[in-house]
Amino acid sequence: MKERWKVIEKLLSDEYDIEVQASYEGWGAGYDPKFLPLTEMWAKGEVEDVPEPVKRPSGIAFYLQEVSNKPEEEAINTIRHEIEYLFSTDLYLWRLGQREFYKFGFTPTSFLVLYAVLESIKTDERLIKSRPDSLQTVKKHYKNILNNLETYYPHHLFALSLLENWLGEGNYQKDTQKFLQEYLNAKSRDAYDIIMEDLFGRYMSHIEKAQDINYVDLLLEEARGKTRVDAHRGRIMTDLLKKLPEHLQEIIVQNKDKRAVDISEADRKEILKSLKAVPDWMRDYLKQMSYINLIERDVEFIRHFLPKTLEVDIEHRGFLSFIIKGWEEQSSSSSQSGFGRSKREKTEEDRLYEKAYGLGKEDFMVYKRMLSDILPHIDALKRKLVKLMPQEEEGWTGKHFYGRRIDTKSLSVEAPLGRGRIYMRRHIPVRKELAFKLLIDISTSMKREDKIQNAIKALLLFSEVIESLKMSFSIDVFSDRVFRLKAFSEDYKAVKWKIIELFNLLGGGTNLEKALIYSYEDLQTFCLKNHIRGCIVVFSDGEPTRGLKGQELKSLIAQIKSRIPIIGIGVGTERNYTDYYFEKSAIRIKSISELPTAFTRIIENQARRLLSFQ
Repeated sequence: MKERWKVIEKLLSDEYDIEVQASYEGWGAGYDPKFLPLTEMWAKGEVEDVPEPVKRPSGIAFYLQEVSNKPEEEAINTIRHEIEYLFSTDLYLWRLGQREFYKFGFTPTSFLVLYAVLESIKTDERLIKSRPDSLQTVKKHYKNILNNLETYYPHHLFALSLLENWLGEGNYQKDTQKFLQEYLNAKSRDAYDIIMEDLFGRYMSHIEKAQDINYVDLLLEEARGKTRVDAHRGRIMTDLLKKLPEHLQEIIVQNKDKRAVDISEADRKEILKSLKAVPDWMRDYLKQMSYINLIERDVEFIRHFLPKTLEVDIEHRGFLSFIIKGWEEQSSSSSQSGFGRSKREKTEEDRLYEKAYGLGKEDFMVYKRMLSDILPHIDALKRKLVKLMPQEEEGWTGKHFYGRRIDTKSLSVEAPLGRGRIYMRRHIPVRKELAFKLLIDISTSMKREDKIQNAIKALLLFSEVIESLKMSFSIDVFSDRVFRLKAFSEDYKAVKWKIIELFNLLGGGTNLEKALIYSYEDLQTFCLKNHIRGCIVVFSDGEPTRGLKGQELKSLIAQIKSRIPIIGIGVGTERNYTDYYFEKSAIRIKSISELPTAFTRIIENQARRLLSFQ
């Protein structure tokens, strides 16, 4: 069996000039790491024209469990379909189309319902032309989808009607045949224009019908008493149902076990007409719930026609995006935390450097270059902070009624007045301490505009200053996951090498919710144990792609702020959401020249505010 897959791997690797591997974990596609930032920008619709090597994956992994039960020719064609799909489709257009449909008030995924089907057909059209013997295998694949796919929404059915026409089944429509012929023979951009010019008008009417049907489906779902996690939603939908005339409520209750399309069209129209009379805020709420519900149904449909080799993510407002990965992930062979030291053999000189600086000679030179831009500002920031946080040194204060020394400065004033406050007393200042948690975003979006370079320089400035003042601090980095770069108990010198490794860990989505909760709990535990106050400083472009987003994430940040101060520092100007999420405690950094001033302001303000409670 193993030899069989090795032969298939070799066959397809030679055929497409990419690396093809069998996998027991699932499908996967990977791109050249050196092109990855540009590949991701292209897939997100930020740049249109990119070189061909950027679009071309370096390799794919096919899922053995899915293809092992298929005949050999069918298994090979399944893998070929995935490779051809990635080679032929233009990911920029997937994003562009979603934007176009969103502008018209439709769900972004409604574009993909149509586009995913057409691109899948176009992929197999190319496959059949180069290998005519694969025709029956392709037809069998699509017939299995048509037989197993249960949908009744008009825009889904419209997309499937195109597939049926291509297969030579269903109702023959001359204009559809003409459209398919033009689309399949056109280049990617021209094919996209054909959709928008020739098909959009017809397709739009089907989306509008789907929206109307979905309103009724939501009311039927409410009548069924479907269990919801969101009790608030259930209460509003119940109130909305009760706003309808009694005879319509009875119709919905009587048909609660049916689908909206199974109710007579006359009753459906009357229900929709009655919904227009409910209060505006209820109608807006129903639209919002319908928007979310249609996205869920669209994604369920789309998955049958998307490349299996690319993972997908639903972003804020319902945009679907592909998760682009490097073929060689730098952190895959590292330790569980994601960090791993170079295995280069150490010289005696390296050992001497490590003893003095915590880094080998080569790493120290890299660290020194990174530090050079902010070195002039470190001493200035130290001086300001020392005034706020006095060291444990003895001193003498005057104007007391008794003491061991005479205050000569106050003697000339106090003696004539007879108040007697002429003595000095020994004073030992209480050391005031703060604990800082630094949270730095290393997701894919931080690669643009030199954001990560500015964020790492900010990390260095902060760490060098706070370390020199002997204050407690910890550093976490995050993307999809959260890594502990430095714990409160660790020596900063021992973790400097990890800062250099950050550039090798860049990539992935942004789960700000997970990072905030993880860091808040760690800081809270440390502060309670040591009876000091803490502060969280977040460096990010503030654009979450995983976990909580929008108002929900904003509410979470507000809750944390009520317990521990939290500052968001936005790096870069493009698509920066820090101001939105962190509001008054947000600071925007456009360039490295603004970094020292911003940091000085943050630490001074927080130190004064926090220390005033002690």
